[in-house]
Amino acid sequence: MNKSSYKTLMQNYSAIKVSGFNDRYLGYEQLKDYLDNNVFPFYSHRVIGQSELKRSIYEVNIGKGANKILIWSQMHGNETTTTKALLDFLNYINLNKNTSFVKALIVKCTIKIIPMLNPDGATVYNRLNAHNKDLNRDAIKQSQSETKAFFKVLNDFEPDYCFNMHGQRTLFSAGKADYPATLSFLSPSIDDDRSVTPTRKVGMQLISAAYEMLQDFIPNQIGRYDDAYNPNCFGDYIQSKDVPTVLFEAGHYQNDYRRNKTRQFVFLSLLKMLDVISGGELSKYNYKTYFDIPMNQKLYYDCIISGAENLYPNDVGIVYKEQLAEESVQFKPVIDALKPLNHFYSHRFIEAKQNKLTINSQSDIKIGDTIEQLRIADQEFDLNV
Repeated sequence: MNKSSYKTLMQNYSAIKVSGFNDRYLGYEQLKDYLDNNVFPFYSHRVIGQSELKRSIYEVNIGKGANKILIWSQMHGNETTTTKALLDFLNYINLNKNTSFVKALIVKCTIKIIPMLNPDGATVYNRLNAHNKDLNRDAIKQSQSETKAFFKVLNDFEPDYCFNMHGQRTLFSAGKADYPATLSFLSPSIDDDRSVTPTRKVGMQLISAAYEMLQDFIPNQIGRYDDAYNPNCFGDYIQSKDVPTVLFEAGHYQNDYRRNKTRQFVFLSLLKMLDVISGGELSKYNYKTYFDIPMNQKLYYDCIISGAENLYPNDVGIVYKEQLAEESVQFKPVIDALKPLNHFYSHRFIEAKQNKLTINSQSDIKIGDTIEQLRIADQEFDLNV
């Protein structure tokens, strides 16, 4: 697809976006209901295994081409943005099956999607599975039923490419500048030396293609995820087996705590990489462009309050803790730092102007306090998302 095609997709995204998934929560029952009614009637699919609590883990298949691509999401149950983007992708393919792009994709690629690898964690909006294990640290031991199901698919399918899809917190900036890392990418390392192997270069080329395309949408809001080697992680493990692997990290876009804007950029990036693969255009992209992407930095707070008379010279750094309540994610503001924060950024900034600050009617402010009420002098501030 050409440059204008991606702009058109973004402008008309409401026609692609799957409705009913606007909250950060996306649980197993929600997903299963959607798959049963809107995906399974149109796509080849099967159950690849069971979670530790015996919930089914599904795969959805597209195409019968020579390029084999394995995509998985929500191995961390509370990282839902990429799952929603994958549902949008499936909807897009179904709606556009008669277009030249989709026809070429189906002929040249076989795409296998595992939309929710951790259904137990997803149900309770938890990163971990039912045994409190991080699946993304289980690549070597393969001790959990979810991990065993995944690696059976991997070994049977023998993919040419893997896309490992995640979400990241609001604290990340794209480099050291005042821009949030709305999307971050990683071509994982295969050793402690972070060697740039031919396999790793392929991941870098795919990321470079997405990075160049995204310049029209979020030019300063793309980061490069930390590539420290951990053989227990899926991406590092798979890349070390000579399968090019790309890690997606869906992050924060301005005033988009539900991440419905971010999901659009995930979708566009996925589409671009698949376009490059199906079109045989990998050689057009220089892997060295990958190193132009700024490294993620942990430089953001959700809110910073500066200049409070009773706290000088300290600032207040506030982060939102995510809590599930009645199948909706609530964002609770919590005090995370009491120190000068002049070298940090914030998604919201409040200047106290040397007035007295009280939190929960108290001037004794402590790290870890959840904020129910925030007042500066006689003005009350609403921190609800």
